[in-house]
Amino acid sequence: MKQEMSEKRRITMSLYMTLDGYNEFPSYPGSEPQASEPDSVADAMWVQRWGTIDTLLFDRETYEQWADFWPTSKRTSDEHPWFRRMSEFAEKAQKVVLSDRAGPTAWANSRTLDGDVGAAVARLRSEPGRDMVVVAPGLGRELMRRGLIDDYLFAVMPVILGKGHQFFGELEGQQTLRLVEVKQFTAGEIFLHYETAR
Repeated sequence: MKQEMSEKRRITMSLYMTLDGYNEFPSYPGSEPQASEPDSVADAMWVQRWGTIDTLLFDRETYEQWADFWPTSKRTSDEHPWFRRMSEFAEKAQKVVLSDRAGPTAWANSRTLDGDVGAAVARLRSEPGRDMVVVAPGLGRELMRRGLIDDYLFAVMPVILGKGHQFFGELEGQQTLRLVEVKQFTAGEIFLHYETAR
């Protein structure tokens, strides 16, 4: 994957969530993968951005989940084609685990950065490369608390779930965002792109 130096590598939080703020993946009419079609929430969240990002940021738990599911060797012929495309992207991307907990990083292009996450993010921003995406909600909350998230991508699903893992919790202060883009999809999802107002 060709590396490009940006003036400042941006960090994006990518999150699928229900209307009541839970980071879960419930089933609903139209929730089956439709990402081979250009007008889909997965296209907005991932496919349209593959050319601008080259690094995925994880905590240890989420890295192990992705390493178990997303390698190309895990794909099967009966899956929707998008899964293979996503696996190919994830396999080529740099995968950085921000964690003090030791563990394997055998998946291609993986490494671990321990210590303070703020220092780790500063180091990553100084390296040549494209933008970075946080795919671990717990890590995303910590980076949000520290004011280190530049962009938020939300896929809001038409479900009120009532239970699960909530992304948003108490913060020390208000964080104001600026709306960049909004899209509505036929299955009822809404895609929202916000950037942090600085």
